[in-house]
Amino acid sequence: MMKTPLQNFWNLMLTEKASNFSLLFLRCFIGIMMLTHGIAKIENFGTLSTSFADPIGLGSTLSLVLMILTEVGCSILLIVGLITRLAVLPLIFGMIIAAFFTYPELTMSSVELPLLYLGIYIFILLAGPGKYSVDYLLQQAYITVKNSRKDTTTKN
Repeated sequence: MMKTPLQNFWNLMLTEKASNFSLLFLRCFIGIMMLTHGIAKIENFGTLSTSFADPIGLGSTLSLVLMILTEVGCSILLIVGLITRLAVLPLIFGMIIAAFFTYPELTMSSVELPLLYLGIYIFILLAGPGKYSVDYLLQQAYITVKNSRKDTTTKN
């Protein structure tokens, strides 16, 4: 029995390769989207440093610097898939602060974007970076080294 194009497509979407590609796409997409926020903050640093929200009491300038480091640095780590689960933790924290502690009045229109980012970051935290990441390459290298050491000790 011949498979229809829809069945072929569905079978392709259910493969591990498609799942790993989806994780790569999501990491790159959300990383680039957040990177634009960080770059905009760098470009407007002079103006923002005196008026940036300070919901946890660190001062406007320090809060801005920490948010720039998070939005730029962690987004780059997320894009390449390096220490991915650790990199999303500051992003999660930043989005919790942005959603629940920055706006004087919590309305869906004011917190929708930070909540959207938060949900995606939590998904990445739970799912991990996938096989198309530096994390995976480092893990495979570690396993290879570990196995080669095990082989040399059992031969002696």
